Amino acid sequence: MEFTELMQYILYTVLTVILPVAAKYAVNLIQAKIRESSFIEETAKTEAQSILIKDALSDVMDAVLYVNQTFVDTLKANGEFTESAWHQAKQKAYSAALLTVSEASKKAVASVYGSFDSWLQLKIEAAVQAAKTNKDVIL
Repeated sequence: MEFTELMQYILYTVLTVILPVAAKYAVNLIQAKIRESSFIEETAKTEAQSILIKDALSDVMDAVLYVNQTFVDTLKANGEFTESAWHQAKQKAYSAALLTVSEASKKAVASVYGSFDSWLQLKIEAAVQAAKTNKDVIL
């Protein structure tokens, strides 16, 4: 066997052993990078949803405070705040919140909580309660 044939044989043997190991390492590295990018993407999506939901909460509180200031306070000052007016005030807060919450926020809330409408009803009640504890607000 000549030197060249011997070198080819050794090279063939080494490549046969090393190439699968190197390929496996490369595949594992690529899979790790894909998982990492998916994690980053999922984290970014979660953070974006969180921001949208916080914006929606702020909009709901603004709607409740707006209705309190423009509707409830006037009725209370005139002594006309009845149970019917209370229901009307809740409906006004609901309508105002629907107008102010962005479509993206509505979708984010629905994807996390299931139903935007149910979430909105609960958050209006919570906002009313929070407003009551901060000052004498009845809605």
